[in-house]
Amino acid sequence: WSFCSRNMALLWGLLLLSLSALHSHPRVSCSLPAVLGFSPSQHRARARAEKLWGKLASQLFPSIITVNISITQKLANGLMRFSIDLLREVQQESNGNVILSPLSIALALSNLALGAANETEKHLLEAMHLDSMPCLHHMLSSLRRRLAGAMLSLASRVYLQKGFEVKEKFLEESEKFYGAKPMTLSGSSEDDLTAINKWVKEATNGQIPAFLQQLPGDTVMLLLNAIHFHGFWRNKFDASFTAPDAFHLDDDFVVSVEMMKAQRYPLSWFTLESQDIQVAKFPFKGNMSFVVIVPNQYTWNTSHVLENFPYGQLCRLFPKEVPTTVKIPKIKLDYHLELNSVLSRMGLQELFASPNLQKISDEPLFVSSVQHQSTMELKEDGVEASAATGVMISRSLSAFSLDRPFIFFIFEEEIGIPLFIGIVKNPNPNAAPQMKELKDLPGATDDNEYPMPK
Repeated sequence: WSFCSRNMALLWGLLLLSLSALHSHPRVSCSLPAVLGFSPSQHRARARAEKLWGKLASQLFPSIITVNISITQKLANGLMRFSIDLLREVQQESNGNVILSPLSIALALSNLALGAANETEKHLLEAMHLDSMPCLHHMLSSLRRRLAGAMLSLASRVYLQKGFEVKEKFLEESEKFYGAKPMTLSGSSEDDLTAINKWVKEATNGQIPAFLQQLPGDTVMLLLNAIHFHGFWRNKFDASFTAPDAFHLDDDFVVSVEMMKAQRYPLSWFTLESQDIQVAKFPFKGNMSFVVIVPNQYTWNTSHVLENFPYGQLCRLFPKEVPTTVKIPKIKLDYHLELNSVLSRMGLQELFASPNLQKISDEPLFVSSVQHQSTMELKEDGVEASAATGVMISRSLSAFSLDRPFIFFIFEEEIGIPLFIGIVKNPNPNAAPQMKELKDLPGATDDNEYPMPK
């Protein structure tokens, strides 16, 4: 990754779960993993399943392919609903830009669910909208393997306090399903902090050099999950056309941002009249895409959009790409948030009081802290975790101007898995806002004033 230039797109997310000591059933096995799960080559997996299961598979299901699609759709739909819930709740605690990795958070909570029992396990799965998923841990394990590749890397690890007795089955399943190799803490806070931050730094390609500032004295277990995304636009922006331009914060104020521009950018986008929004898809090389939802008005109710947007129909709504005049801001975001109150409002308050984690240890435990950090950078050659939005007021030509607050996703397209989700309210928070009457910002241009790319 050291060869990556400033134009490359990079995105990562990281979640920490800290389990602290509190002083005061068998799991259903999966009988058809080859049929239900994913495979790096689905065609080979289906062929193997048909050969292995024969009549049994055809008797149980009308079509192996249909079952595979329905299960994967259920997983994607559940994770999307979880993503929306997360963003809606986090918005209540943040007035600025937000970026989250729902996949990272879901993987860590699912890992925790391996050690949960009864109502605690039930509530964890319900909060993630994955309670009806058969063979959930097998499915997520297959998803991890499927997503791993040149653009996306996932890493997990379990840190245990020295002398803390953890049930062997939990350790085995954590490593089997989530790649979370157990490591023992030394007992020295300084050394342990250094070791943990070193692992996080390596897992995020140096993007999070100091995730933890201190270790609570009563911490007995840390569950860490890191995601590192690196995507190249299928159609790059020419850096020579990037110039200062106006980004509309609301009806009254604008701020100057570095705006990437293109005259005939091949873009798939549509207008959703019922919500007065426009939606565009900027594909990366491979099977990932950057999707933005942008209002036709400068002021909008993002919660209403999140609740009513037809995510399940998103893929079929996108039309054929057309040459489009595009403006999209360069953005760099870094977001760190403790998720305790967010998860509590989503029905997981018991995690922080008296959860049933008897499959981890016979000793009573509770979750002391859930922390999440994500970063994003949007540049000419790709994305590092989010960016862009806006719509041209002129409807006479195909134009998509990302010059106002917007919601964004990074999707895995084949299944529809949301890797990242966020809201950009101000791409340049360090700049002083200006009244709209003074919007003739230095370097601001009309869409037709910059040259046509050669």
